[in-house]
Amino acid sequence: MGIYRKAIHAIDNRGIRGIVRDALARFSRQPDPAPIFNESTAPHPFDLAHNVDTSGFIPGEQVPGNSPSDLYSTAYYGISPSSLAAALELLPEPATGFTFVDLGCGKGRALLVAAQFDFSKLLGLEISPELCRIAESNTRTTPRIEIRQQDVVTLAFPATPLVIFLYHPFLAPILRRVLANLERHHRANPHPTYLLYANNTYAKLLARFPFLKQVWNYSIPLSPEDTAADRHRITHEGFTLYRAT
Repeated sequence: MGIYRKAIHAIDNRGIRGIVRDALARFSRQPDPAPIFNESTAPHPFDLAHNVDTSGFIPGEQVPGNSPSDLYSTAYYGISPSSLAAALELLPEPATGFTFVDLGCGKGRALLVAAQFDFSKLLGLEISPELCRIAESNTRTTPRIEIRQQDVVTLAFPATPLVIFLYHPFLAPILRRVLANLERHHRANPHPTYLLYANNTYAKLLARFPFLKQVWNYSIPLSPEDTAADRHRITHEGFTLYRAT
């Protein structure tokens, strides 16, 4: 199962031609130097400030779960709090009356950041039982936050104005089903609906769903402490906002 899962991720990321090209290239070049990551086990400053556990990195093939959709899960890694907060500040409408929905919420960091805004309710879906338990523990003191252990493809979206958040949580086969479900929901419940995608790997796929219109696409800077804590030491995070029409 682990080998099959790695193969799915490789095909999704590079395609069959890309895999063959990379394999041939390995025979004609020196090994690439190992990437430099910040793999400190120290908790993120956000965790220390809020007494929670949202730190760490778990590769996609190691995310614990028990559903066929687990095959398409990407890695767990918490979004940088500063960049997400800045992205939420750029929403075209006030958060009041909206439900914030985090698909693939992991340990719940994005929900905790979004809870600093006036969303009426915050809902996190997580397919991994272990991550779900951690998210529940992290958010237990915030009654507006609900955590569900649920496959995202089975979600009945709340019939309220929505801000749906994605931090590249799953591969294309799941994303297609989620977007098709969202389109059906929006046709039946035409409330204001936004989709905020961080690290938007699937812009071309999203373009195949014309009910989603891009509002903006920004590269948002991280705070210095978030950059220092980031495993890649990135200084900016990309966010794309879509509106359902």
